Amino acid sequence: MIDDSQTTAVAGKRVMVIDDNADIRNLISLILTSESYEVLVVESGIELLEKIAHFSPDLLLLDIMMPHMSGFEVLESVRSLPDAHLSSIPIVMITAKSLDVDVDRALMLGANSYIVKPFRADALKEKVSAQLSQGARGR
Repeated sequence: MIDDSQTTAVAGKRVMVIDDNADIRNLISLILTSESYEVLVVESGIELLEKIAHFSPDLLLLDIMMPHMSGFEVLESVRSLPDAHLSSIPIVMITAKSLDVDVDRALMLGANSYIVKPFRADALKEKVSAQLSQGARGR
């Protein structure tokens, strides 16, 4: 017998992936869609801010090192959105920046969690599931 509890728990959950690297966006999308999440990938913070209200994600996976607008700037922008639902979306930073100063800055600016690249698929799935479970209780 197949256990549908995992699929049922994530059915309808939307994750937005923001990374300027197409390979990383595609990899994350593949991992998450295989877990039945609805995924929207965008390549910049500007594109995220243009699409966030329409897509209404349940979680953001956000790179730090991007051109034009860093992940820190995007994080600050999302947290200052006037829409309380959008400004409180759980945000997981997913980046190659592994220094404590970067982790601390992200958490201080309002990130909910942090994943260092390269990452394992199972670790990503666990982090996403945990954040969505916490986000569901918090909203």
